[in-house]
Amino acid sequence: MRHLILSLLLTITAAAAELPKEQRIVFLGDSITQGGGYIEFIDAALIAQHPEVTKEIIPLGLSSETVSGLSEDGHAGGKFPRPDLHERLDRALEKAKPELVFACYGMNDGIYLPLGAVRTKAFQDGMKKLHEKVAATGARIVHLTPPVFDPVPIKQRVVPGDQVKPGQFYQGYNEVLDFYSDWLLDMRQKGWEVLDIHGPMNAAIAEKRKTDPEFTFSKDGVHPGPEGHLLMARAVLDVWGLKVKPDGTPDHPNGAAILALVKKKHAILRPAWLSYVGHKRPGNPPGLPIEEAKAKAAELDAEARKLASSKEIVFPNQTGEWNGYAKHELTIAGKSVTVVVPKTVAAGRPWVWHGEFFGHKPAPDIALLGKGFHIVYMKINDMLGCPDAVKLWNQCYTELTNNYGLSTKPSLVGLSRGGLYCYNWAIANPDKVSCIYADAPVCDFKSWPGGKGKGKGDAKNWALVPKLWGFKDEAEALAYKGNPVDNLAPLAKNHVPLLHVFGDADDVVPWDENTGLIETRYKALGGSITLIRKPGVGHHPHGLEDSTPIIEFIAKNAR
Repeated sequence: MRHLILSLLLTITAAAAELPKEQRIVFLGDSITQGGGYIEFIDAALIAQHPEVTKEIIPLGLSSETVSGLSEDGHAGGKFPRPDLHERLDRALEKAKPELVFACYGMNDGIYLPLGAVRTKAFQDGMKKLHEKVAATGARIVHLTPPVFDPVPIKQRVVPGDQVKPGQFYQGYNEVLDFYSDWLLDMRQKGWEVLDIHGPMNAAIAEKRKTDPEFTFSKDGVHPGPEGHLLMARAVLDVWGLKVKPDGTPDHPNGAAILALVKKKHAILRPAWLSYVGHKRPGNPPGLPIEEAKAKAAELDAEARKLASSKEIVFPNQTGEWNGYAKHELTIAGKSVTVVVPKTVAAGRPWVWHGEFFGHKPAPDIALLGKGFHIVYMKINDMLGCPDAVKLWNQCYTELTNNYGLSTKPSLVGLSRGGLYCYNWAIANPDKVSCIYADAPVCDFKSWPGGKGKGKGDAKNWALVPKLWGFKDEAEALAYKGNPVDNLAPLAKNHVPLLHVFGDADDVVPWDENTGLIETRYKALGGSITLIRKPGVGHHPHGLEDSTPIIEFIAKNAR
C-alpha cells in the first residue's frame, strides 16, 4: 500500500511539473553534494530549457559533514572530526539568503555503524533543527533522501556490525539509510517536502544486478559516479519538468556545450561559497573572493544561456586552431577526442573520422573543412583497432551523433595502422559508414605488425596483438579469421564505397597482402572499390601530390 501511495504521489507530481517560483536556491549536503554532479545536471537542464529564467543556484555541500553533529573515533585518521552543518548553517542562511533550500544528508550521519537509537535520534533532531531554521527565514526547504551505501565494490572494507574499526564499514549500512529515508518520507505527513533518491537508487541497482551482479553506482561504496548523480538529479528534474538525455546532457542541440560551461561555473562557485560562508573542515582549497567568483560565473552562465538560445550547434573546450579552423578537445569514454570545426557547416553535418595519424598529410582535411565537414580523431594509440578500440569508437560515435548532431554516417580515413581501426569499426557498424578512404592501410595484422608475409613486421606491436585480442598464443592469433581481409561482406551488403591509395613498393605494409586482398574479395562480393597506385613508392609518403581524387571521393559519398 505504501509503495502504491508513493507511486500515486510521484504521478501527481510529474503531472504538475513546473519550475519553482523561488530565485535563490541553495543546495546543502555532504561530499556527494560538494562533488556536485547532480546539481550540475539540474542547472544545465534548467538553462537549456529555460534560458530566459535566471535562477541562482548556490552549491554549498561540504565533504564529511553531518546534520546529526556526530563523528566516529579516528575519522580522517584522527586528523579532524566530521564537520557539523549547524556550525555553519546560520552563516549560510545569512550570506546566501536562499528562498529555496535542498538538503541531502544521511550518508555520514549513521557513522557507518548498525542502526542505533542514539545515532538515529541525533539524525532526526538535526534534521528537524535544519528544517525549522530554514523555515524561520521564510525560505522553503526540500529534503532529499540519502543515496545508497553499496558494500559490493568494497567487500574488503565491510564487516559485521560488532567488528567495525576505523576505516571500515558495517556491511549492512544501507539498511540504516533505508530507515533514515523511510523516516524522512514519513515526515511528509507533517507537511515536509521530501523527494526520494534512496528508493529509486535501490531499485535501479536491484534491476541492473539481474544481469550484472557486480554493477554499482559507487566504486567506493559511497560516492556515486555520473550515472548515480543523474539518478539523484532526476528527483528534481522530474518535479521541474526538465528533460535530459540518457547520459544527463540537457535535451538540447547544444546540451553538451551547455553542461560543460555549467561544470566550469560550479567549479568556481563551490570553493568560493564554502570560503565565503566559512567551515571547519581542513583540506578544502580556498576559493576566489565571492564577488570575483560570481562575476566569472556570471560570464559562463551568460555564455550557456546564449548557447541555449542559439540554433547553431557548438562544441565546447576550444583549445586553439588547426590550419585556421577552431579545434576543440573533448573527453569521451575517458579518452581525448579532437574535433576541428568548419567555419560554415555543410547540410547534414558531415564529418571525417581518422583512425590514426591525424594531421599527417592534412591537405584533404583542410579542403573538406572548407566544404563544411568536421574532422574528428579519437586518441587511442597502441590499440590497433582491437575489439576494445571498436567499443570506444562506438561510444565516441554515440556522443558525437546524439549530442552534437553530426551525421550518422561519417567518412572514415585510415592511414597505415589506422586501417585496422576504420575497417574493424565499419565492419561492426556497416550501416553507419558513408565511405572509407584508406592509405597504405593495414588490413590484416598477420601482415603488419606480424610480418608473416613479405613485410618487415614490427615485433613490439606484434607483441600487443595477443593481449589486445585475448589470444592465448601466437598460433591462435595466426588462425584468427576476423581481420578486415576476412570479413568484408557486411560492407559490401551495405554498399560502402572504398578508395585505396598505395605504393606498390611498400615493404612495411605490402599492398598485395592488404589492399590487393581487399580489392579481390570486395569485388567478388559485389562491392565498389577504387585503387590509386603509386608506382615505385614505398610505405611513405602517404597521400597524393594532388589530393583532388581523395577530396572528391569523400565529398561525393558523404551522407
